[in-house]
Amino acid sequence: MAIRRFVGGWKSWIQLARDSRFASALPAILVAFAVAHLPIPDGLTATSLRLLGVFAGVVVGLLTADYDMSIVLAVALLVLTLTSSFMCTTTDGRHIECDRCRSVYRGKSGHWHEYQCDPIGGSFDVAISGFSNRVAWLVFSAFHIGKAVEKTGFGRRVSLALMTSMGRSALGIGYAVCLAELVLAPFIPSNTARGGGIVYPIVESIISSLEIGSEGGENATGGFLAMVASTANLLSSSLFITGMAGNPIVASKATSIFGIEFGFADWLIGASVPTLTLLFILPPALRLFLRPRVNFAQLSRELREQHLEMGQASPDELKLCGTLLTCLILWVGSPYFGIDATVVAYMAIVILTLLDVLTWDDIVKNYKAWDTFFWLASFITLAEQLSALGVTDWIGNSLSRSLHESSPLACTLSLALAYFFSMYLFSSISSHVVAFAGPFFAAGSILGCPPKLLTILIALFSSMAGVLTPFSTGSVAIYASRGYISQSRWFLLGFLSAVVIIGITFSVGMIWWKLLGWY
Repeated sequence: MAIRRFVGGWKSWIQLARDSRFASALPAILVAFAVAHLPIPDGLTATSLRLLGVFAGVVVGLLTADYDMSIVLAVALLVLTLTSSFMCTTTDGRHIECDRCRSVYRGKSGHWHEYQCDPIGGSFDVAISGFSNRVAWLVFSAFHIGKAVEKTGFGRRVSLALMTSMGRSALGIGYAVCLAELVLAPFIPSNTARGGGIVYPIVESIISSLEIGSEGGENATGGFLAMVASTANLLSSSLFITGMAGNPIVASKATSIFGIEFGFADWLIGASVPTLTLLFILPPALRLFLRPRVNFAQLSRELREQHLEMGQASPDELKLCGTLLTCLILWVGSPYFGIDATVVAYMAIVILTLLDVLTWDDIVKNYKAWDTFFWLASFITLAEQLSALGVTDWIGNSLSRSLHESSPLACTLSLALAYFFSMYLFSSISSHVVAFAGPFFAAGSILGCPPKLLTILIALFSSMAGVLTPFSTGSVAIYASRGYISQSRWFLLGFLSAVVIIGITFSVGMIWWKLLGWY
């Protein structure tokens, strides 16, 4: 009897552990602990190995842990702070590992001195340094601009106008969806908010008006619209530095490793030709694979009714239009106006607040903006410290060994391909960027890859690689969950789309970048 109670008690504890959210974090904890306690390899120190361990734990945690991304990163920053696993700055401007603060060293004169810094306090200063980064503030401000687009109904009006005027054929609907994503992408940095919050409801209303339901299984027309919309979302995300929350991380890493400025204008110019070519090819290619059949008379009536229901543009929409146009002019002309892109975005939310398009309550309650600001700033801190402590260079050296006999151009294309297909390992575009953008740039720097060429390839493939799986990002998952295309077929179509993307990028894109003098 006692044995039965003992065994029953253990079963209860085991079941409780299985049901606990904490259990989902155990793989990440074990990986972090194991990596941090490996023998220290050449090129790293005990501090940098601890940082690498925590970073590896973060990547695993994002894949397995049942916690929000921000919580995973908050824990990581706390662990790194308490273990003094950052690079601190002393009162006299020296940069040393934080666990060496208050230790003594012999100066050039032979006298002993103490490193004047606080190991825990200095580590915490480093941990929160990302929150003053301009990249984080650019994305934060753009989220609030996106909120204004959503609140005023301007995004829905633009999308409906495009689809009403172009929705006379399957190709027309596809191009209207692409154009809607393209118009909204510079101002809404969350591809999930843009695709899932604005474009998806319109696509679903089109599908509903055609009396298509996913309950009966696959449907060619529903599948065509879902594939076009999800792929257009990813392609438009790659066109603008503000098109996806992870894009500024790519630009930031390129600046820190290659020493190049890759701002709004450079990104747009470099991405324009290959991305617009892909957006032009996408609808006919998917129509060829899926062969949709659409009742266009019924569809036109539905779209016209929805568009008429919106009425005339409101004063708030007109105010927003003027603000967005000003932003776009200042962003594109930043080299001439001398105003940083972050300042422009910040100025926009202040203007929208003063014009009563947004209220302070709107800003406070925009939880997605605050959440993204937290995890993006945390990622920026980790990325900067991985570089400062030599971890990024060490990983880059490891990656470059297999390519050291190839030409710089061959190395660039090989690294880009490896980066693209590594997306199979991730269920988040941002996680993929954070984990691999820095190391791949470091490898490219060691191998002598043309800086701007590798930067634009990683920039494009960060979003475009999301076509590979139906779970790569929130917007793709929303469309895939409708069931118009089976999971297996989605993987097949995703791979075929990837072949087209790589083919256009390595042909049209390479010609364009050669004309720009980027290699």
